[in-house]
Amino acid sequence: MLNKPTISFGQYLKRRDYLFLSFDQVLVNTIRKSFSQKSFCGFWRMWNPFSGYIFFRMYSLLGGNKKRPFAIFLIFLFSGLVFHDLPIFLLTGSISVIFTVTFSIYSVIFNIEYKLLTMRNNFKVQMLRRNKLPPVFHIAMNMALLALPLITGFLVNLYFFPESPLNRFLH
Repeated sequence: MLNKPTISFGQYLKRRDYLFLSFDQVLVNTIRKSFSQKSFCGFWRMWNPFSGYIFFRMYSLLGGNKKRPFAIFLIFLFSGLVFHDLPIFLLTGSISVIFTVTFSIYSVIFNIEYKLLTMRNNFKVQMLRRNKLPPVFHIAMNMALLALPLITGFLVNLYFFPESPLNRFLH
């Protein structure tokens, strides 16, 4: 039997401190909160509260914590394909796998990091108490973990679809 999420959209926004904010406030808070997270997993939990709720519901329906790596992989794959590459195809008529590849890599990074964090949770907590890293470190790390898979997605797209108009970004 599939798990049904019991949290409403309003409760979801309230948990992430987005309730009763204007769109521009949500945008600024999303960028500030997401990039300053101390992990890539934390980044994705805070990124885009609106699609995040859809993915939260999908995660629950896919088995949630019982099938976590599988659910995370499918959600990232879905996001890359449906929310990113499909609109590119519909707008340009050009096949793109940039974001499907990119988001698949994000899911692998997310799942590996999550496993490492849960395996070493006590060690991590003790290390963070002793060695507080500056926010700029977390921002740089999250940006790098976003950029490198994106570059890989562009390169894979260039290799498999060399005539794609999206490859203009690489030249």
